[in-house]
Amino acid sequence: MRGLRKRAPHLALPRSLHAHFMMDTQMAQTRFTWRHLAAFSALSLLAACAQPYQGHVDAAPPISNPPPVPPGAGATWYHVPFDTGSSAIGPDAQTTVTAVEAYMQQNPNSIATIIGKTDTVGSAQYNMHLSHLRADTVRNALVYDGKIDATRVETRWTGETRQAVATGSGVEAAANRVVDIAIH
Repeated sequence: MRGLRKRAPHLALPRSLHAHFMMDTQMAQTRFTWRHLAAFSALSLLAACAQPYQGHVDAAPPISNPPPVPPGAGATWYHVPFDTGSSAIGPDAQTTVTAVEAYMQQNPNSIATIIGKTDTVGSAQYNMHLSHLRADTVRNALVYDGKIDATRVETRWTGETRQAVATGSGVEAAANRVVDIAIH
């Protein structure tokens, strides 16, 4: 490559592209097994999870989320609590999810509308994403073992736009860090 650069500089790759080309060539010659890829994926996920909350989430492509339609007056409501900035189901939340699962098994024609919500800690974009994660977490917990058919569960998320308790910006309110489940 160096000889080509001296004899025909217009045909040689710039140094940055040359380094990139050499790295691609080395990667192509390396054999990766599924274990290498799984380990790399796990390390990438751990690295992403280990990052502290920075007050924002990189923008994902917007997902269609029609506004929640309130179920009729005959709906049965459940409220699944969450910790600040978390979409993990805790012990209290698991108790509620188990109760919802039992109710839906006793009422096989029922449909659950899951509405994820947040308080005002963090940006509006972050809270919208977090409420989506919370709604999906509860939905996945309900349909995971196959006792509840996925077609009987729909999810919506509102971020910080529809709060149970109106608060100012940046205020933690446990009543707003919930997933509401309406079974109708």
